[in-house]
Formats: sequence, structure tokens, C-alpha cells
Amino acid sequence: MNTEIDSVTRRHFLRAITAAGAFTLSESTRAEEPSVHEKAVALLKPGSETIAILLYPGFTALDAIGPHYALSGMAGASVRFIAATTDAVASESGFSVSPHLSFDQCPENIDLLLIPGGMAGTITAMEDEATMAFVKKAAARSKMIGSICTGALILGAAGLIRGYKATSHWQTMDLLPIVGATPVKERVVIDRNLVTCGGVTAGLDMGFTLVRRYRGDLYAKGIQLLAEYDPQPPFPKSGNPDTAEPEVVALLNHMHADYISGWGKKLQNTPGAKKDQ
Repeated sequence: MNTEIDSVTRRHFLRAITAAGAFTLSESTRAEEPSVHEKAVALLKPGSETIAILLYPGFTALDAIGPHYALSGMAGASVRFIAATTDAVASESGFSVSPHLSFDQCPENIDLLLIPGGMAGTITAMEDEATMAFVKKAAARSKMIGSICTGALILGAAGLIRGYKATSHWQTMDLLPIVGATPVKERVVIDRNLVTCGGVTAGLDMGFTLVRRYRGDLYAKGIQLLAEYDPQPPFPKSGNPDTAEPEVVALLNHMHADYISGWGKKLQNTPGAKKDQ
């Protein structure tokens, strides 16, 4: 799967608005009220954000692709998947994504570094010296860092969220204090230069939130509308452990008990868990 920015030009809602606006202009348009076309032209001024999204074997696909969809809709932004090499990286669900860049090709200055989550892949990433070294190095030259789902554990293992408010997948919220973070039960949490979000689908919310941060409300609303992001799940209360049926919560906790235990043990032995870091 290749996601070069040029290939998503068709998704740039502003260009569509501009084209549509050209057909709606008329002599009767009041000068003091900007037309749709004029607003679109003003918004279409390209930015220059440099955004890197980490890929590692076993990452959760939507964790990476959800934010990428929203952020790559920003005209002029460079949104790149980055991995140890440029070889395709297999997600936990089996399909692969081809990185744009390898670790040694990472830009010197980054506006945003995002870390997706995973299951077993997250533990493997925390155990991989090259991956953790890259995360620390890239974070040091990023204006902002962030994570989706259990990606917060990778940031925590690297010692990057101590003293911050953060969120993660609901099953790993209790692990955040191990690495010095204060858990916050919100879908998206921004604390200074750190942005974190809940599990999987929350990455879309994060993406739109970041577009608003970089380009403003109107731009973000347009991308959200283009995506027709209007969640109406078949089980409205089942997406949150506080409202889901206790039986379902218990079942998932039982199924993932080994993962949760493994993440906790791993975090206890990382630099992020040491109070002197």
C-alpha cells in the first residue's frame, strides 16, 4: 500500500470547494460577504507541516491510517509513514503498509511525531532497541509528539510522558502511572506538546482535532464532512467500558489479561519507569 501525498489529492476537500465555488459566483455577490469561492481560496493556502507516523511490525492499522487520512487532507503538509527500513510493514491484521521513509531518512525538524498502538507488536516495539532509539531521537526534534491507543506505552517506555496528562486504550489506562503519566478518561487529551487518544477509532478524533489545531475550525469541519464522520454504531453504549455490558467488559479483560500483564511487566523495566529519568 503506497500512500504518497499526491495520490490523495482527490481527497482535498478544499479543492472541491474551490471548484464548486467557481460555479456559484455571481454579480450579485455582496462584496462585504466573502463568497464560498473566496473562503476556499483563502483556506487553500498551503501549509508546511512535517508529520511522521511510526510503523512497526504488528501495529494496529487504523491507529496509523485514521490520523493519516485527516492530516493528509491539509494542503501542503508532508505526512509520512516511517519505519526501520522502507520495506513493507505488516499490521496486526495482516495487510502491509509501505513506509515513505526509513529511520535514517527522517527529517531533521518535525512538527508532529505519532506512534500507533498494537497488541503483541507494541511489546515487540518496546523491546526493539532501534525502534526505541528512533522514538527518543525523533521526539527530541519534534515540536509535538503523540500516540494512538497503546502507542502511549511506547512513549512511556521511552520516558516521554512522565509528568504529563495522557490517555490510552481503556485496558491500559491503569498502566500509565508506571511511566509517570496521569491518566485522563477522555477521547483526546492535549497537554502542552503531547497529544494522546483512546483506542483505535479515537485516532480519527485525534486527526480532526489536530487539523483544527493547525488549520482552524472551518478546515477541520470540511475534512470531517468529507469523511462523512458521523458515527452511529449499532451498539451505542458498547464502545465505552463505563457503559458497555459488564459481561462484554469481563470477556475482553479475560481475553487480553496476558497482554495487559505483559505490558505492565515490560514498562516496569523501561527507562520511563525510573523516577530519575
